[in-house]
Amino acid sequence: MSFPVPPAGAKGALDSADPLPVVVEEVTPAWFSKILDRPVVTAELAEALHGTASKLLYKLTYEDAQDAASLPTHVCVKGGFNPVLVKLHPALNAVYRREAEFFHHIAPTVLMRLPPVWYSGSDTVTGQGIVVLDDLKAKGYRFGDPLEAWPVERVRAGVEELAMLHAKTWGAKQDDFPWLKEGLSLREVILSMMVESEWAKRFFDEAAKPPVTEEMTDRKRMIRAFKTLWATTNQDHLCVAHGDSHIGNTFITPSGEPGFLDWQGLHFNSFLHDVTYFVVGALTIEDRRANEVELFEHYLATLHKAGGPKLEKAALWDDYRKHHLHGFAWSLTPPMMQPKDKVDTMTARHVAAIVDHKSLELLESLPDYVTEA
Repeated sequence: MSFPVPPAGAKGALDSADPLPVVVEEVTPAWFSKILDRPVVTAELAEALHGTASKLLYKLTYEDAQDAASLPTHVCVKGGFNPVLVKLHPALNAVYRREAEFFHHIAPTVLMRLPPVWYSGSDTVTGQGIVVLDDLKAKGYRFGDPLEAWPVERVRAGVEELAMLHAKTWGAKQDDFPWLKEGLSLREVILSMMVESEWAKRFFDEAAKPPVTEEMTDRKRMIRAFKTLWATTNQDHLCVAHGDSHIGNTFITPSGEPGFLDWQGLHFNSFLHDVTYFVVGALTIEDRRANEVELFEHYLATLHKAGGPKLEKAALWDDYRKHHLHGFAWSLTPPMMQPKDKVDTMTARHVAAIVDHKSLELLESLPDYVTEA
């Protein structure tokens, strides 16, 4: 079965003075008619999924039946449609805008496997950011699940996707992407989950405690390790990173090919952040141990082939070992963000990698080790 394909470069306007919908009731046939530039007769809400962002799934019908051959009939409208949540956390609007900005600025320029997008926009009135993309589930796509590790071949295809993004944006600076200056800071998010009150909830309640080693329950030690990682990140390795490249933010096409979703955490970082975080979380511990060297070398070869620098594993290996620490963030994830079974599964994979690579010991041996938590 064939599906309509959006025109090159999604429609939409960033920082528009025309307010976007902010509640479900404002997503109407008239609004769809406006953004798709064709008369939409009905917009039937099939499902509303509210999380950090809302995903509203609609079935559309058109005044001219022939429009269904060139325009979508099943779409996902993604943005901030939970006013209670946005009022509690106003900074979330920047996250919604970030995804719209990715599809406006970067997606049209990079050869990645991305969901077809029909509209991306933001406004200066409400602060909202919206992306309208194909309803992938209706097209037979599946979604990555932390409880279901991937085969090595699919992870290999996944690191190729990351290499395409990193090669295209390698060496990027703030001046190259001025719109990337706002948003939720990864460091601030991690540190906010490591405050004493939150730490006690995660590690001193045996029923809630994720599977970490005893040494990793030392809050100040872990804070010092994270601060050292950030302070010693190689500035020659910076690019635009997905930022949250775990298996739960992926899709799988009907033919089995992987791609990445949820571009709300886009930011400048070392390429190693995306690579280590993805590979460790997508494989069983056994498959990761047996295949991660080959997967890393394959990533480096793909990066160079795509126009990035030629890098050697031997020169990078200690940096690779350090960046596994970011996976510890899964152990900090509260139940309201992810179910406990997924948190525990992902924590176990990442903790095993931190132990295998002696990431903590390496960070603590560096001359620039941060001694204050």
